[in-house]
Amino acid sequence: MGCLVVLICLLSFAVSAYAHPHVFADVGVVAEFDQGGFVGIRNHWVYDEMYSSALVSSAGHSGGGSFSDRESEWLKAAILGPIAEKNYYNYVQAEASFLKAEGIRNFKASMKGGKLVLDFLVAFSVPVVSDYTMLVIVVSDPTNYIQMTTDMENADVSAPKGLEVEFFADGLEGLTLFRGFRSEIQGLYLRFKR
Repeated sequence: MGCLVVLICLLSFAVSAYAHPHVFADVGVVAEFDQGGFVGIRNHWVYDEMYSSALVSSAGHSGGGSFSDRESEWLKAAILGPIAEKNYYNYVQAEASFLKAEGIRNFKASMKGGKLVLDFLVAFSVPVVSDYTMLVIVVSDPTNYIQMTTDMENADVSAPKGLEVEFFADGLEGLTLFRGFRSEIQGLYLRFKR
């Protein structure tokens, strides 16, 4: 009987270890456009102090000033590798499917107030046409390993003149592709045309 109790306790602990976040990040989002259409999502991630300290130490950083090229490349691969490999964290729905991320551009890592800050663009390409194209953008970790607090109410759009872009933040209820996401996560709904 004692072994059964220990086994149940161990299983409960193992399940609960996966049910809560281990990393916390505040995330800012800007949808980027050029004359050709939607080109990507500009991300601004600010990590919690504990994770920042562990990650910066793992990168071999001394803790001061800016990161070397080698340290920046290590951070980019360690943190953002899942975007390139598995299309994680930045989700763009166009019609009835997710778009594939085309890479990471303009990556910059810095330290501010003891927190690791990442700025980067996840590239996508959706050409502009004369009628509205509709997209839903979500920046999140549906596994809940990283709890991303994404403020979609303050998300923004950067678009050149001659491109008409309308956007608003709202919940994901009723969107089949986002069924596995937590209910409090919001998306940025966009429509654009020439």
